[in-house]
Amino acid sequence: MDVLSDILRVIRFSGVIDLRPEFSAPWMIETPSCSNFADTIQSDTTRIVPFHIVAEGNCWVKTKTDICQALSPGDIIIFPHGDAHILGDRLDQVPAPIADLLPAPPWKEPPVLIYGGGGQVTRLVCGFLQCEQLLLHPFLKSLPGFMYIQAFTEATAPLLKTGVQQIIQEVDCNQPGSVCVLTRLVELMFIEILRNYMQNLPNQQLDGIQMNGILALNDPIIGPVLNWIHTDPAHPWTVSELAKQANVSRSALAARFTELLGQPPMQYLIQWRLQLATHHLRNTGESIATIAIQVGYESEAAFNRAFKRHVGMPPGVWRHHCG
Repeated sequence: MDVLSDILRVIRFSGVIDLRPEFSAPWMIETPSCSNFADTIQSDTTRIVPFHIVAEGNCWVKTKTDICQALSPGDIIIFPHGDAHILGDRLDQVPAPIADLLPAPPWKEPPVLIYGGGGQVTRLVCGFLQCEQLLLHPFLKSLPGFMYIQAFTEATAPLLKTGVQQIIQEVDCNQPGSVCVLTRLVELMFIEILRNYMQNLPNQQLDGIQMNGILALNDPIIGPVLNWIHTDPAHPWTVSELAKQANVSRSALAARFTELLGQPPMQYLIQWRLQLATHHLRNTGESIATIAIQVGYESEAAFNRAFKRHVGMPPGVWRHHCG
């Protein structure tokens, strides 16, 4: 299994469509950061990744870093770190807080939000990915604050175009099973966007931030190292052994690894083992001793100490409360 697939297999996230806005010019709305917006939409976690898809019409988005981007049908914008942002047919207006326009939750289905001055219509599909803040991988942490994808014009991502078209159609059809279908389509959309960025934008900077996590997967030194770690996480890896296999010095490996992933190799290995452990604790009935061996710990006691040190509670307690 490749590293990206392994990461996405273990990291828990789910897609949600929460709004179907129909805006008419003039209009301008402001969405707060995820920590403030999660309670409004009654999300199970404050770690949400908002996105918007333009289904019809045109508009503008302004990010917290003052990036202003025109949007057309098929365009997708994603805020991986849940940053506040503004949408409108123009950006020279006073924005209305989105929370003031929403019906009171809970919602049986994504509500249609109609707002504006009655002019040219812009239809959006809005949603978010729910992610576990505790388990965010360095690869995902390195994503830029703002991602802009032209799904209908991106020649290298035909699957993404098809997926976005299906999301727009499914939102409008309201058939049995639509919620389940939309959840899977949103998750597939996110994976396809990550894969497309990984394959086609290895050297670009977006929002002023180098996408080092993606670069790490393609890096001639760190890419193989990640593959070895993910192929056999229980192996008693050392920096010396990894450096020898990569045919570089220990210092060169540690420096390059930290540059791209923000942490040294052994810290990454520990974090990945604990993420694997939480995956097993949640999804299997295996004993803690068995899980400890599977993720590379020689004893249950050593695993308990590492888990509590990094997660804040013993694995048995975590399984009871979070599994």
